[in-house]
Parts: sequence; structure tokens; C-alpha cells
Amino acid sequence: SKLFSLFFLVIISAGSIQAQSVQEIQDKINECYSSRDYKCAEKEQKKLIKKSKKSPNLARYYSDLGTIQRRLGKNKDALKSYDKAIKLENDRVVFYTNRATLHMQLENYEKGNSDFESAIELDPNNWEIASDYATFKKRQGLLKEALEDFNKLIQKYPDELIFYNNRADTFLRMGDHDAAFKDINFVLEKDPEYQVAIITKGEIY
Repeated sequence: SKLFSLFFLVIISAGSIQAQSVQEIQDKINECYSSRDYKCAEKEQKKLIKKSKKSPNLARYYSDLGTIQRRLGKNKDALKSYDKAIKLENDRVVFYTNRATLHMQLENYEKGNSDFESAIELDPNNWEIASDYATFKKRQGLLKEALEDFNKLIQKYPDELIFYNNRADTFLRMGDHDAAFKDINFVLEKDPEYQVAIITKGEIY
């Protein structure tokens, strides 16, 4: 009986040490990231992954590693980390949007578009993702497609001024200055101090 109790106590103690160790690593990662020491953050994040192979949070840890690696300019490594996150959990919207924005940054437009579409399929009512996707379409020169997306977003969320601003910029790129002015003036009537719109108006002029 005493032997069993002692054995049980040792197991509990070992578990507590392991849990504490993981927490300490997470605290260190936060400390490194806050101080913008991304090399330190990457090192600690890899250590966390190594200790967490059976953790339900493993996919998120890989996704976080990818974000840290992006900060270091290690874009190929970041893509591999995002790939691992999605392979472990293929129903997490943020994993797709993280990889989508990196693909867009690297001008891998086809892959980026595919990831955005996967994210929207998982969360069709997330207007931020829809807006980001429309913005990336605009950057690709897919102006008509971007305009259609912003029209839909404005119809669905008429109080979100950023959509009018982004549509104004799309009109500007299409050479339709009158439509661009109309949208940007509408925004500034609603909020004269809206800095993004002020900058866009300057670009229209």
C-alpha cells in the first residue's frame, strides 16, 4: 500500500514537472516575441513542439512557428510549418488564412487563392477574410472580381466604411475617378477623421 502510494506520488510529481516545463517554455516564447527576439522565439517554439507531440494543441504550435519564421524572413520554413498545421487540423480557418497571406506575399497567387477559398468555405460569414481576399484579388489585377466582392460586402455590411474605401481604390485602379470620389466622399462624410480614407482621397487627386 505504501509502495503504491509512493509510486502514485512520483507519477503525479513527474506530470506536474512536465506541465510546468511546457508553461515555462510558453512564457519564454511570449517573452522573446514581445521583445522581438524572433530567433529566441523560434528556438523555444521548436522546443515546445518537441515536448508536445501528443498535445491537442500541436497544430496551433506549428502555425505559431510559421508566423515566427515569417518574422525572420524564413518563408520556405514558414510554409512547411503551416503545411504541418493544416495536415494535423484541416478545419481551422486561421491556418488557411495564415498560409494564404504568405502565398500572396510570395506571389504564389494560385495557391493563395485556393487557401482563401478554403477559409471562406469553412467560415462563409467572416467578412474580414472575404475583405482580405478581395484586397488580394485587387493586388493581382483582378479588378472586376475584386469590385464584385466589395459590392457584395457593402450590400451585406453597409456600415463598414473600410469596404467603401477599398472599393474607391478599386475604382481608381479601373480609371473610374467619379465612382472613386463618390465612395471616398461618402466615407469622409460619415467620419471626417478616417485616416485611411484621407490617404485614399489624396491618391485619387
